[in-house]
Amino acid sequence: MPLPQERRPVTLRDMEAEREALLAELFGEGGVPAMLSGRLLRTREVARLFQVSERTVAEWARRGRIPSVRTPGGHRLYPADRIRELLSASEDNSSA
Repeated sequence: MPLPQERRPVTLRDMEAEREALLAELFGEGGVPAMLSGRLLRTREVARLFQVSERTVAEWARRGRIPSVRTPGGHRLYPADRIRELLSASEDNSSA
């Protein structure tokens, strides 16, 4: 009887690499839409970055103040590069 094979823990890097490969396969030569490329943040993560409630982040997304995509389950995900831009802009406005 063969010994069970030890599994290496799946890392965030592994998951991101797999996601990028799937997106490349899905969209091919046309390229991945900007909204889906790169890291996507959860509502909780965005709320922590802006120091607001998760409800506030969801409301901002509903009103179009921050970009988001919906999962098939109805959850929102936020493109990290756009959130970074908004954070930088809010820092600039608060220091002015």
